[in-house]
Amino acid sequence: MPACGCTAHGRPRRERAAVLKTLLGQNRDGIVRGWVRAALEIYPSGMVAFYGKEKNSFANPVGTAITAGIEGLFDALVTDAPPVEFVPHLDRILQVRCVQDFPPSQAIWFIFALKGVLRDALAGELKDAAALRGLIVFESRIDRMAACAFDVYAGYQKKIAEIRVNEIRNRVSTLSRMSKIRYGDPEVDPEQKGGPIDKVRCE
Repeated sequence: MPACGCTAHGRPRRERAAVLKTLLGQNRDGIVRGWVRAALEIYPSGMVAFYGKEKNSFANPVGTAITAGIEGLFDALVTDAPPVEFVPHLDRILQVRCVQDFPPSQAIWFIFALKGVLRDALAGELKDAAALRGLIVFESRIDRMAACAFDVYAGYQKKIAEIRVNEIRNRVSTLSRMSKIRYGDPEVDPEQKGGPIDKVRCE
């Protein structure tokens, strides 16, 4: 590669990135809408219609969280933010999906879906070779985001598994205590159960 930072095709990398960044900025709203629709495809059609239209965050917390998360993720990708900056936006979407018990492949598929959304939105704009090469670089950022999302989702799955185990333990412990109260403790000799207490009562 020439020392000036140009590619073999004679065009600086920064210029390639600038061409795509301009296109992404000009088409941001349409891309975000398309990505939100792709993210909602995991839900039944009736729920998709509600999540996509209801703007009240109290009436539609899932839909508004997905929209806000998608907007943040898209802007982070455009600015080439480090993976750590993906996490707050991924949290908005993945926390709910983990509670809803989606498998990881379904939960994070919406990230890969962005590639198709981009190609559809920029179909008429990708005739420029610089824009095409810039898109390839951008798609590598999407892959990096997907890897980050998998880690985030796995972390939530672990937390939920721990919560469920603790709930089971607490239930077993409660049932055990109730059983001892009702039927007595089988591990204690019946003759010794009331010893000290009986003596106090007798005296």
